[in-house]
Amino acid sequence: YVTFSKFAFVAGVGLAMCMCAASHFTSTAAAQTLDTAATNASYTPDNGDYVIGAQDSLDVQVFDVPALSGAVQVDNTGYIARPLCVRVKAAGSTTSQLATTIGTELNKKYVKDPVVSVTMKDAASQKITVAGSVAKPGLYEIKPNTTLTQAVAMASGPDQVADVHEVAIVRNPAEGRKVAVYDLDDINEGHVTDPLVHANDEVVVNVSGLRKFVRDFGSVVGVLGLLHP
Repeated sequence: YVTFSKFAFVAGVGLAMCMCAASHFTSTAAAQTLDTAATNASYTPDNGDYVIGAQDSLDVQVFDVPALSGAVQVDNTGYIARPLCVRVKAAGSTTSQLATTIGTELNKKYVKDPVVSVTMKDAASQKITVAGSVAKPGLYEIKPNTTLTQAVAMASGPDQVADVHEVAIVRNPAEGRKVAVYDLDDINEGHVTDPLVHANDEVVVNVSGLRKFVRDFGSVVGVLGLLHP
């Protein structure tokens, strides 16, 4: 009788957990699908220039004009100041956009058709959030050209209940929230390019409903075994 009751209880708990897990997985997947469909019809994180932020260290080079070339740091207001040039807003621009802006300012009075390049030396402002089913969720500092798989690795990788087939990059540009969903297996196998993550992105690894159920159900059975040897 005790054995049957124990079995019935475990089966009941298992069924309830399975239903909850299935419900959670379905609702999560549905929400993600709707969100992606609504905001991601033509969105793919680009692998272009890095967006500059406050306190970033940059290297500015003006071809054949060493006096205007060298290292510069973005101040807390997002501006940089170069010799012979008015203060230039750097934060929020990519390195190529900033190079164009500096060139335009120099061309007004000081240098005819200058050739300007800007590269990132130290991305002090560049941080992302890694959340969901990872071993160590949290806020992480990134360097230029950090990829999605590298971002997940910073959080010590997916945990035991992660669904690596649904990993999202959530971005919040001025024009509105955007989400792109990737399959880590496809990336690791070379079927899809490993996308770059940008400052202030959120990387979210989805939860596998089946794996969560197996883990939780196993824990319940283990506890019952201790209670009723």
